[in-house]
Amino acid sequence: MNIMVLGGSGMFGRKTVLHMLEDKEIENVVSMDIAPPPEWAMTQYEPWKEKFHYVRGTVAELEDILNAARTCRIDGIVNWAFVMSLQELNTNPRLSTKVNMLGMCNAFEAARLIDANRVVYASSMTVYGPSDLYGDEVPEDVILAPSSSYAVAKVYAEIIAAQYKEQYGINFTGVRPTIGYGHGGRSPAQMWSDMPSMAAVGKPYRMEFDGDMSMSLVTADDLAIFTTTLMKAKSSPRPAYNVGTPLVNFLDLAATVKKYLPDAVIEFGDKPSPFGARMKPLNVSSKAAKEDFGFECMSLDEGVRIHINDARLDAGLEPIKF
Repeated sequence: MNIMVLGGSGMFGRKTVLHMLEDKEIENVVSMDIAPPPEWAMTQYEPWKEKFHYVRGTVAELEDILNAARTCRIDGIVNWAFVMSLQELNTNPRLSTKVNMLGMCNAFEAARLIDANRVVYASSMTVYGPSDLYGDEVPEDVILAPSSSYAVAKVYAEIIAAQYKEQYGINFTGVRPTIGYGHGGRSPAQMWSDMPSMAAVGKPYRMEFDGDMSMSLVTADDLAIFTTTLMKAKSSPRPAYNVGTPLVNFLDLAATVKKYLPDAVIEFGDKPSPFGARMKPLNVSSKAAKEDFGFECMSLDEGVRIHINDARLDAGLEPIKF
């Protein structure tokens, strides 16, 4: 099996590449992105360097994807390429349209042209819209109510995936992550990612908010593990799956970090958190992933342990023995 990961240098993509390299059933992994993976990620790939292939390109250009696919006989495509930065979404609508909508369609069209039989792609929990539309938990089969250009692009992706499946017989599965965190995470997950990363290398972390902001989280490793499982399955019983943990807040994250790094300096302010008592957080249900594939997200403890050592690897420090 030869897999191509689009957006392979991003936080989700590079972890997906790593887990696929570790999998003995996968012969080659082609990573396409506008920049190569960071050096610390390449260090993790070293034991499998013969099966890793990086190709520079953007999903906004169909020819770039097809060029990357020529490296190996690709059986399946993973698309983790997207623009999610609020600044870019709000100030560069053409870029976000080219990547989030045209780029997704390009990935699907490339799968058709190269006769790939499996595609796993990034949807998002944002497809659900405002949390006050739902009850205590949100399963996959509710009516979607996207309220941003990014969320609309993800709903669009799910619609055209269904069309491609019907027209061409390609097996698609969308993954709807919650707030992803991990070393190197950027907006809108940056606060969740920065705290463990900074503490891991002895830097203080200070937040102006009071820490009472609850979110469902998912590690980049969780997404990589589930994506690898999906790619190895010929199809999935459902077209899309939520992936996320029960609700946690910054205080929970801080306590977990200090469990492993007791001397970490983590300070909170007194400003109310944006999603504290004033707004109910969106609590998605990941029961379908467990029912269909036996998949459950790792604990916050385990996710933070991996996160800390990724940050230390990036800084050239020895891993902490837990």
